[in-house]
Amino acid sequence: MKKSSEYINEKVLKVNKKYQRLQNLTEELFFRCLDEERSVEYFIEKLDEIWGNIDHSYIQEDIDNYVDMIQEYNLETLGIQQSQKDYKELKLLALSGIALMLYQRQQARQDEEERRVIRLEETFEQFIARKYEQYYNSPEYKNNKEEYLKLKVPQYNSQIVPYRLKNGDYRWVQLSTYVAMIHNSNMTRSAWNNTISDGIYLGYAKFYIPPHSFSCEHCVHYQGRILELDEVLELVEDINTREEENESIGEEILHPNCKCQLLIYHEGMTIQKPSEEQYYDIRQKVNTLTLKKERLLTEIKIQKRLGNQDEVDKLNNQRNVINSQIRDLINELPTTELKRKVVAINR
Repeated sequence: MKKSSEYINEKVLKVNKKYQRLQNLTEELFFRCLDEERSVEYFIEKLDEIWGNIDHSYIQEDIDNYVDMIQEYNLETLGIQQSQKDYKELKLLALSGIALMLYQRQQARQDEEERRVIRLEETFEQFIARKYEQYYNSPEYKNNKEEYLKLKVPQYNSQIVPYRLKNGDYRWVQLSTYVAMIHNSNMTRSAWNNTISDGIYLGYAKFYIPPHSFSCEHCVHYQGRILELDEVLELVEDINTREEENESIGEEILHPNCKCQLLIYHEGMTIQKPSEEQYYDIRQKVNTLTLKKERLLTEIKIQKRLGNQDEVDKLNNQRNVINSQIRDLINELPTTELKRKVVAINR
């Protein structure tokens, strides 16, 4: 079975890149329309062509596939010979109490994810439309379009989502970043809820989180030891309560970048201890730099179109620096296998 952390990372980065590309197309449209002196109405029409028909089926598909993958692994390790379809049908009929609550909560969160993403897309469109109107009506734009746009390209900012930090402060993040965090959190939580309900349905009350090389400090605390059902439920409930109060994404073991897999523990199961060396920060930095490089490519295309070769040269230098930083980070990883895993998710 493909490792849990690799599967989530692959799917989440794919979502991040998908929305990053839409944001990049929006930025190109933004400056092309200004360069061509297109009306606000024209821009909004073209903007809606980018954002008006997004396929959100990936949300349900990714979560369902991941939950099925974890469930199949649980059944195999417990020696249960039954088809996924038959097992799920029997389990749904038998769900009650805590297990039923977890299943219902899981379904509700999956529905809410799509609604929240659509709301954010609408907010993004409105934000960009207002920005275009502001630029279009600017006296500086009317007086000296070429110089105005040259200066505005590096100032363009699409960070429209307020994200609450653990210390209570907020920072603004891009739509692509926030959507990816939502998807990461919901995939992890859905698999956790399913594993807990599997354990209850099958009569198991102990669980285990396998360590992985890119765990953060919060996850490592829970890895490599047997967890009682009450402990896991308390952890999940604490995070759910905090989410509802703060209207933010989960923290700690189910924080927005968590890739941890919860397994049903059974007698004779091999318990791995977390490695002293963790490379979470390296992976996060490489992902961030990769997305930043894509944004620079967009700026290069825009400045080329505007005829600003001096700005193109500056941006190419920045891109070279980022490539060097990515290589240096990857070279910090001790094995070829770890390097492959980090490079593979950025292809």
